Amino acid sequence: MNRATKSGASSDSAFYLMANGQVESAVFQGGVDNLYCRYALSFGNDWGVIHGVDSGLSQIARMDQGSQDQSVTWNFPIDITLKATNAFGWPRLALSIYGVDSMGRDVVRGYGSLLLPTTPGHHVKYVHTYTPMSSSILQRLMSWMSGTHPEFFDSKFVTQGEGREVTRVKNTGVVKVTLNIMTKGMEQFGYN
Repeated sequence: MNRATKSGASSDSAFYLMANGQVESAVFQGGVDNLYCRYALSFGNDWGVIHGVDSGLSQIARMDQGSQDQSVTWNFPIDITLKATNAFGWPRLALSIYGVDSMGRDVVRGYGSLLLPTTPGHHVKYVHTYTPMSSSILQRLMSWMSGTHPEFFDSKFVTQGEGREVTRVKNTGVVKVTLNIMTKGMEQFGYN
């Protein structure tokens, strides 16, 4: 019989992580407008979703034309509860920001990744975004003429370490994310 059972506490075979908050706003270089956000959670094999959704798509937002503020506001909600037996593969939030160009096409404006905080409480995080670059001047010219800019095949690619060391990118902006984190049962698995 383990200590948790002796003390009267329930002996659960997993720990829980609850995250709720929002992808609040973004500021992009050059005053880019008409932006929308797609998020997806990436996590290890031992993790499972108990409640909520692990991906979402926001509305298209515009900058306030009468203001000096260059930010785009989404206030896009995040609400998810996860269950795990191992901290390996701790959840990461993959952000993909898209915009509508002058021809009405959806183009990627930035990718970013955020490790969900490991400590309970209120957290305000700023995620720096980037876009992939063409590897040669000829490819840049071709993408400019055709309107098909480089982008990742899988938006969760930004949450992984493999294969990214040779990817050429350029900085595009910053996204503000606020999260409220709660945990349950982590002490039972040796995590403080």
